[in-house]
Amino acid sequence: MGWLTAGVEMDMELDPGKEVLVALRRVIRATDLHSRHLARTTGLTAPQMLLLQAIRDSGQVTIGELAREVSLSQATVT
Repeated sequence: MGWLTAGVEMDMELDPGKEVLVALRRVIRATDLHSRHLARTTGLTAPQMLLLQAIRDSGQVTIGELAREVSLSQATVT
């Protein structure tokens, strides 16, 4: 027997691996929705916002340091 969550029927007896996948999917979906909202309201992508915050917090930094701090590649940062 299943139950309904957010319009999706889910098996109540999910194995731990499936539970993790469902939880990850929810996190990914929430992140995507937040990123879209951020882009609409600020005109910036989430990585751009992270970079600006890191620059504000760190001051003068190299591209490599900045990339490491926000877990982006140097190519993405430049």
